Amino acid sequence: MPEVKALFYLPLRDSDGRELNEEIEELLAEVYVRFAGWTFQGYVKGAFRMADGTQALDESGAYFVVLDEARIGELEELLRQFKSKTLQQAIYLETQRDVDVRFL
Repeated sequence: MPEVKALFYLPLRDSDGRELNEEIEELLAEVYVRFAGWTFQGYVKGAFRMADGTQALDESGAYFVVLDEARIGELEELLRQFKSKTLQQAIYLETQRDVDVRFL
């Protein structure tokens, strides 16, 4: 099965300013259980146009995991569950197909 590298951003604070540490830790624990690991790449900042046209500024943690392409739906579902516990309108997910990863 081809491997996919999935990069996702988890906002550090919700739209109302509430810290999302607990929700992030729960998600990362589940990612670890299902996919045997994850990697933290650092913090990123960005702007997002909300549905009402206002600008939202987010600081997020950037994470990635390598998984079988057939399992990308599992990760999407985990990210949807994370989002449902927040006021976020969207969670960023980027996939890179046919990744050659080696643990030496």
